[in-house]
Amino acid sequence: MSFSDYLDDFIKQRDQRPQSTASRQPFRRQPAPSVQDETNQSKAREAMAREQEVASERATEETKQPHTRIHGRCMTAQELYALDQQKVEAIPVSQSRLDYIQQLKKDLKLKKNSES
Repeated sequence: MSFSDYLDDFIKQRDQRPQSTASRQPFRRQPAPSVQDETNQSKAREAMAREQEVASERATEETKQPHTRIHGRCMTAQELYALDQQKVEAIPVSQSRLDYIQQLKKDLKLKKNSES
């Protein structure tokens, strides 16, 4: 079957089809319902937006509070108090522990020198 035969068959089939395409009405988009059920994604989006608003308000309040600079970071009085609460009392150093560590260092040096 040559290409010209194929085209002839195609044209015949097209002519035999009913001419309903001309009388067809154009597609009309149906209006979306005004009230839609909330999805989990939309609920999460709204929750994120609310949290961002709260964070923004908190940030504006915090910038107006007096700050103290510690280790290159500005901290409010509340943050300083929390930092003080987190501090752990240092354990006093025992001399026997220091002697033991010094002995381990010496042993390690001797071991390195003997291997090379």
